[in-house]
Amino acid sequence: MQVVYLLFAALWIIFYAYWLVSAWQTRNPVKRRQPRLMFLLYGFVWVIVWVVLVSWFLPGLLAEQIVPDSIWAAAAGLLITAAGLGFAVWARVHLGRNWSGLPLIHEQHTLTRTGPYRYVRHPIYSGITLGLLGTAIGTGYVIVFTCVLLVFVLFVMKSRMEEQVLEEEFREDYARYRREVKALIPYVF
Repeated sequence: MQVVYLLFAALWIIFYAYWLVSAWQTRNPVKRRQPRLMFLLYGFVWVIVWVVLVSWFLPGLLAEQIVPDSIWAAAAGLLITAAGLGFAVWARVHLGRNWSGLPLIHEQHTLTRTGPYRYVRHPIYSGITLGLLGTAIGTGYVIVFTCVLLVFVLFVMKSRMEEQVLEEEFREDYARYRREVKALIPYVF
């Protein structure tokens, strides 16, 4: 199983390296932004509180393996991880100069509704969450499944902050987009 863990690590390292390089290349003048502290405060406080509570009340739970080691779970996990990260990269490439790690509006920002944005309003978050779910399935550990849940909750919070900024900028166009396309899970949520 060491080889499988190395493959998961390689997928995430390649994804992260791409993300860093593309973020560095996408510096654009900013028109409007939300305070950075807002997301950091919501995100970090949520994660810290959750980990502390689980550690106090259920020590050892996070290290449990709930999916047994098998070649099938590992293969399914690798495929799901690759598909999720590929979806996030497709969305990042498709978003182009509009991308930012924080909720903000660039100068000459446009509303993207094509490519993966036809299926969900936040395909980067969907893809990363799916990739993490694949990693959880492939490794089987409670801690990784827990991370899927935490990351999903953080992405829901961050997407709501982003949508506030986008709706202020694009008004009825964004309101219509919200009515027509689900946020994170196609046709569901």
